[in-house]
Amino acid sequence: MSLQPLVLFGAGGHAREVAQIVRDINAIAPRWQLLGALVDAAYRPSAESGVSSLPILGDAGWLAEHRDVAVVVAIGEPQARRRIVLDLLAQRAGLHFATLIHPRAWIAAGSEPGEGSVVFAGALVNVDVRIGAHVVVNLGGTISHDCRIGDFASLGPGVRLPGRVQVGEAADLGAGCSARPRVRIGAGVVLGAGAVAVDDLPDGCVAAGVPARPLGA
Repeated sequence: MSLQPLVLFGAGGHAREVAQIVRDINAIAPRWQLLGALVDAAYRPSAESGVSSLPILGDAGWLAEHRDVAVVVAIGEPQARRRIVLDLLAQRAGLHFATLIHPRAWIAAGSEPGEGSVVFAGALVNVDVRIGAHVVVNLGGTISHDCRIGDFASLGPGVRLPGRVQVGEAADLGAGCSARPRVRIGAGVVLGAGAVAVDDLPDGCVAAGVPARPLGA
């Protein structure tokens, strides 16, 4: 069986973690040929640059000459990930984004994440969950029944969401966050590590604490 060529967009720590997911997937059932990483045109590599020995192939223009390649935008910050995805699509309609699910994640039937999303080891996604495109569910995250996760959202390691929680587009939930059932965490919200959302959080706010409160409110 031929392997699907794949590149990562990004060359930081998150990209190194995503590269490891690809290797772990291939160790179970070979699927991807990981070619290397792409970066912004203005990117200036440091001595520590590189994605676990993978080459930096170039910027987005590289994709114009390699039309059979799938892409994962391996950028941890949701707003940056959104910007890059939209820029790539503006340059090339129909670009194929790969969805990566670690072999040690568990996802209930019918709750598969959207295009370009990455699900890390130890994540648990229960029944009737909707996960949008280009979402990150990090190590050990748990998402219970009927949750709705918007496009480009990031759920940090150990995030725990009970039933019917809504997470808006490009929200960024820090490590160990949790919420009460039926809470809405708005689009673009940044929720600090360990925070507990017990009430709805409005779009665009930065919140922290137990219970979580918008900073400056």
